[in-house]
Amino acid sequence: MNCTLPRRILRRARLTAPALLFLFGFFAACNTMKPPPMAPPDPEPVVVEPIWLKQPLSWEKLVAIEEWLQNEAAKHRPDLRIEAELQLNDGRVKYSQQDLEKGTAPPETVQMRVEAARDGFQAILADPDAGPGAKTRAKIGLQSALALLDSPRPPHPGISLVKRAQWKAKPSRVERLTHLKGAWSRITVHHSDESKSSQTGGTLEDSQEVVRAIQKFHMDDAEHGWGDVGYHFLIDSAGRIFEGRPLEWQGAHAGGAGGINNQQNIGICMLGDFLRRPPTPAALKSLELLIDSLSNQYKIPGSRVYPHSHFTTTQCPGPALTAWLKNHYR
Repeated sequence: MNCTLPRRILRRARLTAPALLFLFGFFAACNTMKPPPMAPPDPEPVVVEPIWLKQPLSWEKLVAIEEWLQNEAAKHRPDLRIEAELQLNDGRVKYSQQDLEKGTAPPETVQMRVEAARDGFQAILADPDAGPGAKTRAKIGLQSALALLDSPRPPHPGISLVKRAQWKAKPSRVERLTHLKGAWSRITVHHSDESKSSQTGGTLEDSQEVVRAIQKFHMDDAEHGWGDVGYHFLIDSAGRIFEGRPLEWQGAHAGGAGGINNQQNIGICMLGDFLRRPPTPAALKSLELLIDSLSNQYKIPGSRVYPHSHFTTTQCPGPALTAWLKNHYR
């Protein structure tokens, strides 16, 4: 509405009572008019805090942080990304310290994990987005990682077993077992083909539970009814090597008429489902150490290290692990 009257109207208007009332009402209406409402500003984007931020430390949390850093970090503030990197590398150092103290993972596997933490802390110290508090935490974490890397290694050939008593194995039913006849002459590698195993480490307790479940299935399932877990060794994704069926007994893992494929055949099972993903570097390192140790001890050539699929129609132990075995032992 235009609140300005043309001058020609004002000049010709007679200041009579009706005219004065009209002008008074006209200008009063103009003075009380409100400007049209302005459109509200666009709302700030809502950034949801990642669920790992306030969770207690666990292997599952470290996995969640790694996935978040890979897929989501770019959508968040730099300080949140740096917090994720700090928590991830702090967790790597803590679990490495526990494994070294308990002897539940080969030193080489632990070293790989600590080296990753060391590199992560060094990257934070060089990051221009890291504040003074974050850099102080990174310096402390780096000192811890370097101390672990400098600690003396135990004098053994790199094989550290989680013994049967430690993972609370059920006693063997020896009446259902077959003594080894002759000498070990071949090695066969499997995967457990189950989804309960952590894909990138997990706690020792979690892996022990999986190993117990496999043993229970092998011993109690109506179609199996074996005297013990079928494999002689089992390896989790953190690289921990579990003692399975004692080596005095023939295994139950490769089948064949009358169990012929199990004769003089050491069975190793990698925990997890590797049909769609490869094993972790830590698990492969432990597998390599174990195979090399057994090969040296029992004079087994690399040409007699097999994937399970060598003996029967199966996809076990998955394409990536099968290719790795053929590349390393053929």
